[in-house]
Amino acid sequence: MPGVGCRPYADPMPDSERSALRVWAPVVLSALIQVGTTAGILGARSFQWRAQHGPRFGPAANPLVDAELHPINPAVAVLLVLLAFVGPVLLIWIRRRPGPILIAIAASAVVGEGLMLLAASAIAFYISVIFAVVIAVLHDARLWAWIVTGVLWLTPIGLYLVNRNPASLFLLVPWTIVSIAVLVIPQSARNRRLWREQQLRDAEARRAEEAQAERVRIARELHDVLAHSLSQINVQASVGLHLFETQPEKAATALANVKDTSKHALDEVRQVLGMLRGDAPLAPEQGLAGLGALVDELKAHGLDGTLAVAAGLNAEDVSAATQQAVYRIVQEALTNVTKHAAAHRVEVEVTGDDEWLSVRISDDGVGAAAGASPDGRGLLGMRERAELLGGTLTASPAPGGGFRVEARLPLGGAR
Repeated sequence: MPGVGCRPYADPMPDSERSALRVWAPVVLSALIQVGTTAGILGARSFQWRAQHGPRFGPAANPLVDAELHPINPAVAVLLVLLAFVGPVLLIWIRRRPGPILIAIAASAVVGEGLMLLAASAIAFYISVIFAVVIAVLHDARLWAWIVTGVLWLTPIGLYLVNRNPASLFLLVPWTIVSIAVLVIPQSARNRRLWREQQLRDAEARRAEEAQAERVRIARELHDVLAHSLSQINVQASVGLHLFETQPEKAATALANVKDTSKHALDEVRQVLGMLRGDAPLAPEQGLAGLGALVDELKAHGLDGTLAVAAGLNAEDVSAATQQAVYRIVQEALTNVTKHAAAHRVEVEVTGDDEWLSVRISDDGVGAAAGASPDGRGLLGMRERAELLGGTLTASPAPGGGFRVEARLPLGGAR
């Protein structure tokens, strides 16, 4: 719980430090084990040889010293120490080319192990190989990892054939366990990582699609609100300017209509922006109840508009999404009529059945562009609204003249 003196949670290890730890931890750990073990074994072997062949202070020989013990060649000792360094050093670059570098690490381990078994009968070189196999599997070099693991599994058998030391065969059991672990566990971790990455990509794609759909929806809302309201304001302002000197009363009425239309437009724009910000809507969403006001606005343009709603059609049975779509479709259609149709009469009919709501907007305009905007964007927006809910929309010249827009939408919203 946040409070006085509390700090927000922060990742204690940045990504850069975590990456450096993944690179250097295997290097340091394998170097400490391999070089330390090799140096310790060589030092112990040298001490044993001196104890056997040096001056003795008693009549009896040390029973812990092998009577057949031979000194280790200094050049071999130096080579063993260098080979103990090879694997850890190569681990620094294994992520760049995991396959070839894994082969190099395994080869140095086999040579070092062979020399160590022949010289001192001990094992100290496989730690870097284990790390290398794990990293190779995680970086999708699985074939290389399987080949190297198989070859190393056969190494104890080859060493036994060379030195006839049964201790070499005892290595098969632990190496088999280690081989299975370093192959299966990293692969499982890699599969989980790939699954998580795919989940993140899918979630990001869904968020992008949702964001794009939301942007399109908001753009459509703003287009419908502004196109309708600004066209009304433009017409009324033109009327007011035209009648300002000859008929001031009608000019005042036109200006009052401009005021009312602009206020209504501002309220709707605030509502859309409120949805964009995630705030509560500042005004209720428009629906079937607002169709009457849209048709009444036609009178200000000198058009005769009628609205017919089928008897028995209850707005409560229609989903909010469908009601808003119907409102916007009618609004856009009427805007097109007032701007492009040169019509005198407009009829809006709303009917419905148990599953579908139908709306028809028809006018008696003239010309090929009657009832439709020249660029076709208004019709495209109306059609998209209908199709988003699983409905249909058609727009075409009416048989007796004029233009007709018909939409069919599901009562319950999107399907």
